[in-house]
Amino acid sequence: MRKKQEKKILHTCEFPGCNEPAEYRAPKDRSLRSHYWFCLKHVQEYNKKWDFLAGLTPEQIEAQLQNDVTWQRPTWKLGTGASHKVVHGNVKDSFHFFDETQLGMSGHYNPPITETPFSRKIQDALSFMQMTPPFDLAALKKQYKKLAKQYHPDVTQNDATLFQRLTQSYTALVAYLEKGEE
Repeated sequence: MRKKQEKKILHTCEFPGCNEPAEYRAPKDRSLRSHYWFCLKHVQEYNKKWDFLAGLTPEQIEAQLQNDVTWQRPTWKLGTGASHKVVHGNVKDSFHFFDETQLGMSGHYNPPITETPFSRKIQDALSFMQMTPPFDLAALKKQYKKLAKQYHPDVTQNDATLFQRLTQSYTALVAYLEKGEE
């Protein structure tokens, strides 16, 4: 039979005046590379007060959130990676599968809108919102509510990308209606 091994305490609590064994790490800064060592009581106290975003401007917070969407990893636009060049080589693309401008988020083929006064951003927003001009704010709100129920992260198993795209499309179309600008 093996004897139970006792935990080896390697650190002492770094809280001023505390000499308890420290078993818990707490980050010193946003880099998350260096840590304090605390006992349970003091790590709980430290965690209540620590704010990862403290000292950042609203623009820096937004950039952090956008970066977190892709887990701090670089991303590439569909079709620009090396594997795309190999696959697309001699493939007859009758359904515009490799042409991302022809596909909405639902994956259904959307014929190109030709000679339209709308920018590509507004065209994409209209396509995603499944709307055609002319439209007004009331119709836009009604369609947003319908799609919000469909794309909400609780419904799509916490996949927030569809809901984010819905919100961006809605915001772009509201701005277009209010200002007549894009």
